[in-house]
Amino acid sequence: MKLLLIEDNRVLAKSLVRGLRQEGFVVEHFLRGDDGERFLLLHHKIVDVVVLDLMLPGQSGEEICANAREKDISVPIVMLTAKDTTKDKVNGLMIGADDYLTKPFEFDELVARLHALLRRQPELQKQKIFLTENIFIDFGKKTVYKGDTEQTLAPKEYAILEILVKNSGNAVTREQIFDKVTDFAADNWSNSIDVHIKNIRKKLFKDTGYDPIKTVRGVGYRLDTDE
Repeated sequence: MKLLLIEDNRVLAKSLVRGLRQEGFVVEHFLRGDDGERFLLLHHKIVDVVVLDLMLPGQSGEEICANAREKDISVPIVMLTAKDTTKDKVNGLMIGADDYLTKPFEFDELVARLHALLRRQPELQKQKIFLTENIFIDFGKKTVYKGDTEQTLAPKEYAILEILVKNSGNAVTREQIFDKVTDFAADNWSNSIDVHIKNIRKKLFKDTGYDPIKTVRGVGYRLDTDE
């Protein structure tokens, strides 16, 4: 899941980026509001959720949130702020924030709220998708099963599989996959997507006689769930 963090407190931001990445999120971080807003406006289609500080240099969190909603950008937004009055919370929600967390907060609570927001997304309403007759992905648990046995996938492997499932039947380019599962600071993607696909195939489909992940030459990959 691609997460956009706009937070100007360097110490807090460093801690959040480290923790969120350990939780499996791909994190893009900006210290300034105007830089973060620019990224959101350009790349909102690949952002799954935004964690947005209220008081920021360059552009306030309130302005970023309001501008995004005016442009019909529906990415879920969790607002972080030291302001804890009911009026402040109501104002944040009224301008389009989906949730509101007061500083200081527990990291586990932030993660729980993020997952709760992501579960509400239309793409995840259908909880289970079968990839083959007995292999399915459970979106609610973010887990893949062979029959009743849970399969162990690395976070990026699961993220890539989820992208292919959500675009089932359509080709997805390597670049589109990379943008979704890797932060923009990465300076070299080479054949990393191909390596992850190879690992997914080996872990899930090697002994099944059917591989639903099809290579689209010169483009990327496509998931076909029908044999």
